[in-house]
Amino acid sequence: MEKELVCRGECLFGKCPHKHCIKFAQQDAEAKDLRAEMKILTDGVMPELKTEKTGYGIAVDIGTTTVVAYLYHFDEAKCICVKSRINAQASLGLDVISRIKFCTDQNDGLKKMNDAIIKELNSLMDEAFDESGVTREQIAECVITGNTTMLHLLANLSPVSMGVLPFEPLSTFGCYESAEKLGIALPGAQCYLTPCMSAFVGGDITSALLATGFAGSDEICLLMDIGTNGEVAIGNKDFILSTSTAAGPAFEGAQISCGMAGVKGAINSVDALQGKLKTTVIGGGNAQGLCGSGLLDTIALMRKIGVIDETGRIADETGSRFIGEKDGEPVILITDQVFITQKDIRELQTAKAAVAAGVLSLVKEAEMQVKDIKRVYLAGGFGNYMNQQSATEIGLLSADFREVISVGNAAGAGASMALFDRAYEKDMNHLCAVGKHVELGSNPYFMDKYVECMYF
Repeated sequence: MEKELVCRGECLFGKCPHKHCIKFAQQDAEAKDLRAEMKILTDGVMPELKTEKTGYGIAVDIGTTTVVAYLYHFDEAKCICVKSRINAQASLGLDVISRIKFCTDQNDGLKKMNDAIIKELNSLMDEAFDESGVTREQIAECVITGNTTMLHLLANLSPVSMGVLPFEPLSTFGCYESAEKLGIALPGAQCYLTPCMSAFVGGDITSALLATGFAGSDEICLLMDIGTNGEVAIGNKDFILSTSTAAGPAFEGAQISCGMAGVKGAINSVDALQGKLKTTVIGGGNAQGLCGSGLLDTIALMRKIGVIDETGRIADETGSRFIGEKDGEPVILITDQVFITQKDIRELQTAKAAVAAGVLSLVKEAEMQVKDIKRVYLAGGFGNYMNQQSATEIGLLSADFREVISVGNAAGAGASMALFDRAYEKDMNHLCAVGKHVELGSNPYFMDKYVECMYF
């Protein structure tokens, strides 16, 4: 009898091919437990939150992969509940480009995308209210951040114009909308949608720049939001250069043979001890797959010991204890069931090359050198959990970076700051005003560096 394949979370990035799916709680009781393992961190990023407001408010970060909501009690200046989910739109498109294409190709594409995120937000808030005892009628204010495409889909605005030259959005937001008009079940609440710099540098980056102090800093800093879109920004209070690189979903564990999201059952770190691989699994127990940070660790380790060469090719050492075979092709064995293929390595190579080349392009555009960067902030789930040494080993992070700080969900932190104090809206508008988007698509320097950065 053929063994039934286990859902490793592929469905978190598309349609599930398995009989028992971990995505939907109503279909599989495990789903709720898996989602609970998704940690969204903001500790150490936000200044002390103070306000004269009373009652309750919600800050929301709509990420391409993950959606998170923070429920705050203004009187105590305290976050009383955090809820997160995989963005339901992922089943309609893995990344920004595919979601724009979905809206272009499908007559009801925009409606489906809008319905998916509105339903997700209302369900997420229901969970927060059930856990906290707060009622939706008690929510007077809400701040929502996200990239430009995510905010368009939330506001039921077509993102199609951002998919063709000259890549113009219908709105750059920085405005208030009633929750009722958006379809969010918060009667009487006003929602502030954070301002975007361009079609591909959105309100999430503006929020992250706010949270990491760019608006008041004289020092040259770099923000790297390492995820599906790979947004980077360099500057200080006087100037901001930003761009978005099509890194792809490899950092999130998608399109990887044994890849899965960073949820329960995923290997999230790999090391070697006395000649054997040592792994850690989110939530403990047997490994079901590999998330982005585990993929990064494995490839960095294999490169270090020579199993992978500088071009990313698995070495022709059939006697290596780390090399096996699947479908006639060499693979790197992590466990009996979890492995990495040559294609998986290429996926990570192209992702890291896009981000690293994007950073170098911004540095050149700013007429600076990497050593001029005082501090590097790593934002996003992957940036927060990845091993910085592994990232440096493969060239995702420059060895010349002086100080690197993981800041978790800086976009959510910035949204929370704006929720507490409207003065931060001026800071975000200032960041957008001094900000300049650097287009990389036709940039010959970027293309040269992209090829160079493909090497490990």
